[in-house]
Amino acid sequence: MKVYADGKWSDEAFVSVYDRGFMYGEGIYESLRTYNGRVFAPHQHYERLRRSAELMGMPCKLDYQKLMAIIEEGIKDIKEDVTIRVMVTKGNGKDTNLFIYIMELQAPNEDLYTYGVDIGISHFRKIPSFCVPSTLKTTSHAYLSLVRKEKEEFYEVIFLNHLGFVAEGTMSNIFLVENGVLVTPSLDSDILDGITRRVVIDLATSLGISVEERLVNVDELFNCSEIFLTRTSAEIIPVRRIESRTLFESEPSGLTVLLSENFRSYVLNESKYW
Repeated sequence: MKVYADGKWSDEAFVSVYDRGFMYGEGIYESLRTYNGRVFAPHQHYERLRRSAELMGMPCKLDYQKLMAIIEEGIKDIKEDVTIRVMVTKGNGKDTNLFIYIMELQAPNEDLYTYGVDIGISHFRKIPSFCVPSTLKTTSHAYLSLVRKEKEEFYEVIFLNHLGFVAEGTMSNIFLVENGVLVTPSLDSDILDGITRRVVIDLATSLGISVEERLVNVDELFNCSEIFLTRTSAEIIPVRRIESRTLFESEPSGLTVLLSENFRSYVLNESKYW
């Protein structure tokens, strides 16, 4: 792993115990990845980082070109694809601190794509946007740890929002298929507008698949024909079972497979992601 801190790249870094990111969790982050050595959707990630910074009252002084120059320097000699985590903390309260981590790509084992994953529904509710904006990506993950610990037997745990509608997972967005229509919770469901979520919506539209972004009732998860998850490092992950309900026995099919087979080529050939 390589770390950028104090204006330079090294194999290790140190943070002051007085950094407000360490003391109070006052930090924001973005997780990016590369494809064939190129950073995927850097503009979209930067804009989301900038919005999070504004919400935290720590305007992002680092412009896009400077951030990308630092990242490109960090990955220039790395041959395999990687995960890149950009983190900004409030530092001493006056000046922010920038940290960038370059790690081995945090992609799931291939078996997860072949056999799917099991997911559960949390008893905790998603914090509503009128309390904490859902667009904020903060380093404060204590409540997410509680949720995952609640149902450790599952690969992912899905939140309902305060009104009881399906929201998102602790690390992913969720999609389902109903009568050939691709359905995903809308932004007013208190979800983060995931980068890969948006890619899948655009890809589906390009393939002529009907897409609905709307409020999703929890019972739909137990009556639909397919469910899959999306996140940057993993792309599309099929769901085999939700709680006690099995969606497929041997292997995924339908729109899950169609979108998975077309995802990589769509990403690599769509200029707006580069």
